[in-house]
Amino acid sequence: MIYYHSNIVLETNKLIAWRFHTSKGMQGGDRMFEVSIPKITDEEMMERYKKIKPVVTVDGKLYYLRDFALDEIRGIAYLRHLENNLANEVKEGELTVWENHDFSCLHAYGYYDLFKPSVGEVLSQIDEKDIPFIKAFEIIRSSQIEKDFQEDSLTSIIFNKGYHISKVRLYC
Repeated sequence: MIYYHSNIVLETNKLIAWRFHTSKGMQGGDRMFEVSIPKITDEEMMERYKKIKPVVTVDGKLYYLRDFALDEIRGIAYLRHLENNLANEVKEGELTVWENHDFSCLHAYGYYDLFKPSVGEVLSQIDEKDIPFIKAFEIIRSSQIEKDFQEDSLTSIIFNKGYHISKVRLYC
């Protein structure tokens, strides 16, 4: 299904966290929407985490991160203090980019200028039908400076609702 908002086309299979609602009270037929990160149970979170690990690129090499406990998966900004979180380098041929499956991901913020993604935010937004095929994920792009938040109408609206947007790459 495809929804239209102004000049922006959104495919629901790519932007699963954004639920659209038509408001009868709005003039001119505008649409308003609610923005949220899907909630999943602790058990589901840990099941996903057992299968799907965060990775990062450092100096052109892909690395796994150390193992995280549930409270860390849900609550810490895993890209901060990266030097303390790096684990093993990904071996050649161990992971393959899952072509055409990069997706936009929401991350709550407390302050607009501080990008602090959690592993749990990403895991909860991966489409359930894709989970059996995925081994890892990597945030490959995020809003870094104020002008990024005004990139387009959708980004601005989501930012004003308290979220940053990243682009996540999936590996199988």
